[in-house]
Amino acid sequence: MKLTTINLLRGGVFSLAVVAAFAFTQPQGNDPRYATLDEGDSWIWVNDPGDPVAYECIAGNEVCLYTQEDMAFPAGPATEKFQLQ
Repeated sequence: MKLTTINLLRGGVFSLAVVAAFAFTQPQGNDPRYATLDEGDSWIWVNDPGDPVAYECIAGNEVCLYTQEDMAFPAGPATEKFQLQ
């Protein structure tokens, strides 16, 4: 009986951890990411499923990717620069 209670408690803690992991993380694979080469005049959808873009983020003073076609929505820290390959 005591062993069963401990196993149930462990299972409950594990289940709670799994639920928390999914509840507090955002999926990033399907979210659109945009980049600009001309300070926001034109935008490139880099992870378009039908036409993906080959690019890299290199060290610099600019943000590499954005979540919307607007420079007010960075998708990462301002320590990267977008460059087409």
